[in-house]
Amino acid sequence: MFRIGEFAQIAQVSGRQLRFYDQLGLLRPAHVDAQTGYRYYSIRQLPRLNSILALKELGLSLEQIGPLLDREMSPAELRSMLTLKRAQLERSLREEEARLRHIESRIAQIDREGKADGFDVIVKSAPATPFLAVSCACENMDEAVRMVRTVAEEGTRQIKPSLRDKLIVVARNDVDSEKLDLDIGFSLTRPSNAGVRIAGDLVLRATELPAIETMATVVRPGTNAESHTSFGTVGRWIEANAYEIAGPCREIFLEPITGPPGFEGALVEIQFPVRKAH
Repeated sequence: MFRIGEFAQIAQVSGRQLRFYDQLGLLRPAHVDAQTGYRYYSIRQLPRLNSILALKELGLSLEQIGPLLDREMSPAELRSMLTLKRAQLERSLREEEARLRHIESRIAQIDREGKADGFDVIVKSAPATPFLAVSCACENMDEAVRMVRTVAEEGTRQIKPSLRDKLIVVARNDVDSEKLDLDIGFSLTRPSNAGVRIAGDLVLRATELPAIETMATVVRPGTNAESHTSFGTVGRWIEANAYEIAGPCREIFLEPITGPPGFEGALVEIQFPVRKAH
């Protein structure tokens, strides 16, 4: 029989660790002196301790290890638990790899621009959203801005506040077209079949923004001469993190543009659907 310190030395663990396993019922001392309270361990307890340490090293929790040791563990049970743990570790590795690429892209940005400030790209998902919008092909940016203002003003006036959510511009990039192919409208708080005539033969019609699993997003103030810098930032992030664009870009106006802070000052979230590059 060995006192706790001696057994700890043999097993290459700490006495504190042995006391903790005793508290959990994982490894009880072979004998406890009733007068002194000293714990004594038998060398025959070493295999059980080694099993605890080996399973813990594989990533199993102490709560999982206890039941496995207290009854005969089948190979199928252990394999199932280890398969689940492997999947968890693989997911963690992917997340850490993505975080590493993000760090590397930020370092590259600092080296390139000589400063640490700028736009921060955030990855998020987007649920399917009811959308009341008009599709249009604008000749240039000035025409697109006028159309956004028209939709914002007429939509604010005609769509009930309880139904109307955020002004959104969806831009589809067709390399064969010189025009700006846009959907401009409002996300809705609930589905609706309503149509809203805004100007001439232009009508906001009910549709849906599809759910997107992975969005690279950045928030910028307003639509102004500096807007292009935030698009460039998202582009550099997509390239540095080995993604590719997987759908139309969205601009979500987080504040109304029909009043202060206005079109040039309202916060806008740029969203690019992305997927891992092949």
